[in-house]
This record gives sequence, structure tokens and C-alpha cells, in this order.
Amino acid sequence: MHRLFLSLVVLGLLSGPLAARPVTAAPPSRAGVTCVESTGMESATVVLDPGHGGFDSGATATLSDGTVLLEKDLNLAVAVMVRDTLASQGIAVALTRSGDTALGNSERGDIANACRASVLVLIHFNSSSDPAIDYTKTFWGKKRKDLAFSSHMNEALAAGILSVDGFSTIANGGVGQFAHGALLQATMPSTLAETVFLSHPAEAEALRDPYGPRAQEIAAALARGIASWPTL
Repeated sequence: MHRLFLSLVVLGLLSGPLAARPVTAAPPSRAGVTCVESTGMESATVVLDPGHGGFDSGATATLSDGTVLLEKDLNLAVAVMVRDTLASQGIAVALTRSGDTALGNSERGDIANACRASVLVLIHFNSSSDPAIDYTKTFWGKKRKDLAFSSHMNEALAAGILSVDGFSTIANGGVGQFAHGALLQATMPSTLAETVFLSHPAEAEALRDPYGPRAQEIAAALARGIASWPTL
């Protein structure tokens, strides 16, 4: 997520999550947005949104050999791995994009609504002007529907991702509020996961291969969190 966006976020740990209410009826979606056209599926239990895409690369990192990593590519790679893990458990999963496509923020929520999803997870990598910063954090849009799920996913990420040196779990930035279009538009429990910081040099090097061990570790933590959500 761009640093510009972070100025909109109310940071800090939140406690006492409220119970999320499952969707019991077909939720509304904007005219022209359907699940099958966007994802190839008529419905899905889980919708994953690989952040950014198209002209919007998201965060970037330049490695020592000049290789440039784009957040949009990492987001998609992790989403594909999460999808495949959940699908192997019999969970129907749709992605808001399967290629390098630009989407509006509200459109991402519309797709989840059209899929009648039980949960929506927006997948991102964070960035900071301070290269030493590295932690995992999740965000919610509407407290009543999102906070419990966002807290649950935060716990799964914090427990499932090691620090980049591999000796302890990653620092936990907690849960914050973010008035993001997809979180606000979606009618089901939703969260935006800022998994790790792409601006951290060691993280960027570990993520050189978007389907490599570090990305697999992040995807596995996300998948475990989603699969263990009680109302899935």
C-alpha cells in the first residue's frame, strides 16, 4: 500500500472484536459487475483481491543486481498460492483479478458481493521510508462487520510468519481502521492484509522469487487464517 494511503489510517492496537454477521442473502452489486465475468465463477466462499494491477504497480523495491520487484506481481502470486491451498481443502475461491488488470477499489468489493462471498481478503505488501521497519498488520473498514475477521487474520499472520532472519515470529503491527473502497463496499467480513514490508531490504531479497519460500510462508499463513474462520 502506498505511503500516501497510510496517512488515512488510524493506527494502533484494537481489542474486543465484535461478532461478524454472515451474509444470508444475495448482496447487491453494481450494474455490469458479476462474479462469473470477473472471476470465471458464479459464486465463491472466499474472494481474494490481489492489490494494485495494471498501471498501478503499488510498492516497488530494487534489489542489489538492479532487479525491480513490483508489489502488484507479489500480491497476485501470493493470492494464487492461497487460492490453490484453500481449493485443495474444498473451499471455493475466486480472485478479483488473475492477470495484470487495473481495478477500481469499490469494484473489488462489488466483485466479492457478486460472488456472494463469505469473506474478502485484500492482499498487499507494505512500504516505508525507513528500511529498517518490518511488521505485519491488518485493516478493517466497517467495525461491525470487519473487526472480528481482521483481528482473526492479524493473529494468523503474526503467528504464521517468521521474522526475515528466521529466528522469531515477525513483529505485529496490530489492527487498524482504513476507509478503503473495497472494505466499505463489500457486505461480508473483510480485511486488508499488509503482510510484510517490501521496503525492508532483506524482505525484498527474500521475495525475489514471487513463488519462493518467503512468499509461500506468507500465503500459508493467510490460508490458515481464512480456513480457520469459524463461519466459513
